[in-house]
Amino acid sequence: MAESVGTGYDGLSSRLVPEIELRAFLLDCFGIDEPELFVGHADRTAEDLRNVPPDVVFAAFFTYWQVSGHFAMGFDLGIEGRLVDRVGRREFAERFAIRFDANVLYGDTEPPGLWTVILNDGSRVLAAMDEEDEQYLLYAATAPVPGLPEVRVREDLWQLR
Repeated sequence: MAESVGTGYDGLSSRLVPEIELRAFLLDCFGIDEPELFVGHADRTAEDLRNVPPDVVFAAFFTYWQVSGHFAMGFDLGIEGRLVDRVGRREFAERFAIRFDANVLYGDTEPPGLWTVILNDGSRVLAAMDEEDEQYLLYAATAPVPGLPEVRVREDLWQLR
C-alpha cells in the first residue's frame, strides 16, 4: 500500500489551549516521538527554530495563534503522509474537540462559504461564518451550537452540498 502524500490540517478552536497540552495531545494523537514534533506560536516560529539545524524535518509541524469572536485560537498543522494515514482531517478535528472540550471549525469538501464545526461532544454541524481581522463569528448552523444562542439554525445548509 502506498503512503499518502503529506498535507496540512488547519482550523479554529473555541478554546486557547496551552502549548504543553497541545504537545501532549499531538504526540499521543499521531503516535510520534518528541523529536518528530514542532509546536509553537506562529509569531515565535523563527525564534523557536533558531537553534535547530536547517536540515531537520519534523513529521508534524504545528503552529497556533490567538483569534477572537466565537473562536479563541487558529492553528496550522503540517504532517507527513504516514501521519495522514494514521489520523485523517475529520478524525483529527473530532479528537481535538473532545480532548479540549472545544468547538473546532475546519474545512474539507463543503460548498464555498460553509465550514464543518465539530462540537465538544464530537457531533458536527455545517456552519456559515463571517471573518474580519482575525475575528471569526458564526451566523448560521444546521443545528444549535451550545453556548452560542445568537447563531441562527438553518437546516437547509445541508442541501447546499
